[in-house]
Amino acid sequence: MFAAIGYSHLINHYRLDALPLTQEASYAPGIQRRASRQQGGRLLTLFPAKYWPQEGFVAHLQFALRYEGINLEVLALLFARLGKQELQQLQQWLSANPESRYARTACHLYEWLTQQPLSIDDPVSPRARYVQLADPQLQLAFPRGEKHSRFRVQHNLPGTRDFCPLIRLTPYLQGMMAADLQGLTATTLARYDQDLLRRAAAYLYLKETQSSFEVEREKPSPQKAQRFANLLRQTDTHSALTEERLVALQQTIVDPRFHEFTWRGIQNWVGKDLSYRKQIDFVPPRPSDVPALMGGLLALAQQFQAQERQAQALHPQLGGTRKNPDPVLMAAAIAFGFIYIHPFEDGNGRIHRYLIHDVLAKAGFTPRGIVLPVSAVILANLDDYIAALEQFSQPLNQRTDFDPSQPAFPATGNDAIYFRYPDLTAQAEFLYKALERTVTQDLEQEINFLLGFDRANMLLNDLLDWPGHSRELFIRLVHENGGSLSANKRKSHFAWLQDEELQSATAQVNAAFVTQQS
Repeated sequence: MFAAIGYSHLINHYRLDALPLTQEASYAPGIQRRASRQQGGRLLTLFPAKYWPQEGFVAHLQFALRYEGINLEVLALLFARLGKQELQQLQQWLSANPESRYARTACHLYEWLTQQPLSIDDPVSPRARYVQLADPQLQLAFPRGEKHSRFRVQHNLPGTRDFCPLIRLTPYLQGMMAADLQGLTATTLARYDQDLLRRAAAYLYLKETQSSFEVEREKPSPQKAQRFANLLRQTDTHSALTEERLVALQQTIVDPRFHEFTWRGIQNWVGKDLSYRKQIDFVPPRPSDVPALMGGLLALAQQFQAQERQAQALHPQLGGTRKNPDPVLMAAAIAFGFIYIHPFEDGNGRIHRYLIHDVLAKAGFTPRGIVLPVSAVILANLDDYIAALEQFSQPLNQRTDFDPSQPAFPATGNDAIYFRYPDLTAQAEFLYKALERTVTQDLEQEINFLLGFDRANMLLNDLLDWPGHSRELFIRLVHENGGSLSANKRKSHFAWLQDEELQSATAQVNAAFVTQQS
């Protein structure tokens, strides 16, 4: 028989209106060591008898902080519900254990989240060493943080009260962080000469642009595609992420009729308009909550950039390879945080994917002048991408009520607290999977395709005297069709080719790509 402990116990006991935990802790008296299992779409961690916390609010809070990390959503809801008796227990816990990391953490978080002081003077000796608030072995945290002398804690949470996401360091994420995809990217690119990489970069920027639009089921005009590709080239300029910059991005990628000049002022929604009814899949936060949420997200981006500059200054001999916190986790926190806040009426999806590149480029994860075709991987794995998005949006949507046909009535259930402290673990895992495939498969394949394309162009130019655009179209159509030109494409584009010319040209294209693959 399992019994809820830690955060699960606190949620049940105090009837907290929290989103379902993606990882829960339970007491299982019949086991000898900790074990984990998937159950109902969540990870259930079982703890043997020796971990059973004593009864009471403080015992379960200490267990949660020690073994489950800092879940600000649950803690904010819990601290708002505490009565006089629980507050006395919280203060007595620290008074009796002034050296306890978890007592100090709990008291600091209470005052930070509620902005209300506890009735306790000089709680910790000024000679006590500072302790980190968040355990970097359990969750995303900064290596350095602001020191708070009252409880002698180093506040290393990523973000502010207005936006501070949770990413738990699962075994998968820990393994990917140790795999050094950044180093693998550099090794892969080092095999090619610089002239080729410059041409490959131009190709990859356009491919990433095209894929990003296709995820939204849009076909951009050549001018709009080029504008977005130019924006991607600017990600490594280290320009700070600000409201003005995001507004400029929005105005660049959407039709001028839908330009916005600040955060949205209406309640938007994501779904389908089926004429007779609206299928609502997700309702972002209320417009009155957006400025504070976006202020918090932008503050997180600026904190990360400052941490990167400080790490580079402290460890210049590492050439910027010292990455703590991990840039992929930070890209997930900022990009997915943005898409859930949905601060504009249009263009949010493309900016969300742009932000992935912006964060990675600033952190030096991708070499200067190169973009990884992440959106192409997203497009090829759209179901997994949607599942990652719905990990957060679906549970929230189940408690949200909004009728788009009556916009005068505000949405309910989409409270700001859920967007302030989202658990983005699943989204971080998805991004790492997409980047792993990008680096280990797609990047080299794209460059090799470009080499094969160049060789085919040269061979066909020697074979026939035909316009360059026509020649390049022929190469692409043959390659995409598995090594032959379809009858329809020949009729519509290459009716002028004689049979012998077609046969020779097709053979040359196939030989060019086979030679490159070998």
